[in-house]
Amino acid sequence: MEFRKIDKSNYWDCISLTVDDSQEGFVADNKQSLVEAAYEDVLYTLGIYHKETMVGFVLYDYDDTFSGWSMSRFMIGKQFQGKGYGKMAARAFLDYFKEKHNADKLYISVSLENTVARKMYASIGFEEIKEVEYTFLGMQFKEMQMVKEL
Repeated sequence: MEFRKIDKSNYWDCISLTVDDSQEGFVADNKQSLVEAAYEDVLYTLGIYHKETMVGFVLYDYDDTFSGWSMSRFMIGKQFQGKGYGKMAARAFLDYFKEKHNADKLYISVSLENTVARKMYASIGFEEIKEVEYTFLGMQFKEMQMVKEL
């Protein structure tokens, strides 16, 4: 797995990646993520590549809410799911992230209903911290905050 910045050469590949209909409430649309990253200085976007094909997307940032780094968005395109890319990419991102930022931990938040993702993150060493509830753009979210010591 390889990570490449989202730029003029690959943003169309990124916005064409979507999740399965059953997963839509679990992660923001990549178009929304790219717009947010264009206007907020602290958001970093990466395409997840398997060989020369973008198979997924990561958005991460330094979150002042808990004074730590957070992987805010992580997705694998529906056409690439079920091939082990999710776990492979998550592990590879941890290595990439630690090398680039020399951080000692990484936070994530996962929808309480997204049991598949919660199980996958737990299998690579993320630990559940607490449930959080918040409203964003008029929608209510309930998530499990998790952390991984690096």
